[in-house]
Amino acid sequence: MMRRLPYASLLALALLGGCAVGPDYQRPDANLPENYRTVPQAAAAQPSLGELDWQAVFADPPLQKLIEEALAAGPDALLAAARVREAEAMAGIARAPLFPQAQLSLNTSATARAPGDQYTSTFLGGAGISWEIDLWGRYRRANEAARADLLASEESLHGMRASLVGSVATYYYQLASLREIQAVTQRSADNQREVLRLVKRLSAAGISSAAEERQQESALGATEARLPALRRQIAETENALSILIGRHPGAIPFETPPSLVIPNLAPPGLPSALLERRPDIRRAEAGLVAANARVGEAKALFFPSLSLTAIFGGVSTSLSDVLNGRAPAVASVGPGLLQPLFAGGRIYFNREATLARLDQALITYRKTILGALGEVADSLTGFETTAEAMEIQARRVESSREAMRLADLRFRAGTTSFLEVLDAQRQLLSAETDQAQSLLDRRTALIRLYLALGGGWQETAR
Repeated sequence: MMRRLPYASLLALALLGGCAVGPDYQRPDANLPENYRTVPQAAAAQPSLGELDWQAVFADPPLQKLIEEALAAGPDALLAAARVREAEAMAGIARAPLFPQAQLSLNTSATARAPGDQYTSTFLGGAGISWEIDLWGRYRRANEAARADLLASEESLHGMRASLVGSVATYYYQLASLREIQAVTQRSADNQREVLRLVKRLSAAGISSAAEERQQESALGATEARLPALRRQIAETENALSILIGRHPGAIPFETPPSLVIPNLAPPGLPSALLERRPDIRRAEAGLVAANARVGEAKALFFPSLSLTAIFGGVSTSLSDVLNGRAPAVASVGPGLLQPLFAGGRIYFNREATLARLDQALITYRKTILGALGEVADSLTGFETTAEAMEIQARRVESSREAMRLADLRFRAGTTSFLEVLDAQRQLLSAETDQAQSLLDRRTALIRLYLALGGGWQETAR
């Protein structure tokens, strides 16, 4: 797992700008509610579902293996990790001006000559050291901003990992649902085929009509026509899941779980905890820290810069003497002071641009918090309603199966028409299909709620 800055770094970054111009970062007031909509205060105070590791939420061994493969070799995971490495390098670049810079140099210049003399050149070679004293904290603010950008990249990585866990789980449950619907459809087709054989025997005996035989053949054909589309959907889902985890498109065999233990109550925790757990909120705040630091960096450009330079080397009209160290030695040490006076408004407008970006970052931060609260509220409602839907679908399937059994008995006894059997067949297939879909909706609602609450983020110190 990639190393991540601890969340306390957001405050530590502000301390880096001590004795530097520009505002020091302070977290803005988010004005969060005490609890979520429809959630009692007592339930909100319980430990949140979002604090659990994904292994505790998605306990099916085949699913855990797929998630581990996606996190280790999935293209999205590798891309996000590479972006973090880039941000680490950029942070190193931003920190470099805080230290003295040393270099080797070799310069040449023409030497003034008297009339009739030949042109000559003077060569100066040696080592130089330069260091701009960060009096106003310009480079410290730049370093603060770069480290905040690094933190934002690491939070993007965590957000991607949480999203990847959710995506793999979603595809996994979609496959399980499609395979269940395929099994239900195949079972219904087999039952209809048995009924068709019965109808043919009754028709041959003169008990049933040819019309009833054709009706059952039509019903069987309609059911069998569903199977190719289901096989296509299964193949497409397997291909999408294969690509997500870094494999070539292909079949993904696994034992479909017969059921999934889903908690009836999923405590959301307190809304204030989202500031610490949601990767997108943490990323937005890191962007706010960076924008705040860049305001100080822009303000420092209004003040004079002080630099120290030193050159040690040799000077001669002979290049070979300079290269061989036989040239007369020279040394130069001294400070340099530069005060900007006029730059066509560049410094002023640069500061105005950073102030505008700071406003944008603040608006983005608050908008992200509102969006997170909305996602949690919607997910809680979805989690509750899918539980009700599953109970209704279970009762519907039970009633449809009993209706099918009674219709078959009545038809065999000759007390009802074959249309009642056909209608019962359709009702049972529809009920069992909808029951599989309701289970998928319930599982998907759990995934959405888990991600909305933070997706199991755990702070890890660097």
